[in-house]
Amino acid sequence: MVATTRWSRSPLSFATAVRTCLKKYATFSGVATRPEYWWFVLFELVGSIIFSLTGVVALRVLWALALLVPGLAVAVRRLHDTGRSAWWILTGLLWPWLVVLLCLPSKLVDNPYALNRAGAGPSVTEASLSSSSSACRSCGKLRLPGQNFCMGCGAKFE
Repeated sequence: MVATTRWSRSPLSFATAVRTCLKKYATFSGVATRPEYWWFVLFELVGSIIFSLTGVVALRVLWALALLVPGLAVAVRRLHDTGRSAWWILTGLLWPWLVVLLCLPSKLVDNPYALNRAGAGPSVTEASLSSSSSACRSCGKLRLPGQNFCMGCGAKFE
């Protein structure tokens, strides 16, 4: 299964997400997309289940300790992606609330943690429209079908 990130439109596979989180082992700055975060959570969960089935408690403890820092780092980056500071991780004391925050969509505009993504989302502008409609003669704003007055200057269309 391959997920596509909302703002980059590049596929993010399970292996890519885990590799990214492990490369950014202790990186608490930047952002992590929803697929990146949830693939890593799945990786942690599967590993924990496998080590639990072995019956050796020491292996499970080592697994949990080895993934503690990257798990916290990716959670902080995920919170940054939603436009929240790292301090919101303390809402983990109220477990369902943190899960809700980690499930929120990316904040692409006015996000202080990801300034370079402000125009990354899909957008429709008047310049990208191709229509048989005419433009206002006084201000140049596009006339939409069924529109009698210009939304820019208020002039009446013929």
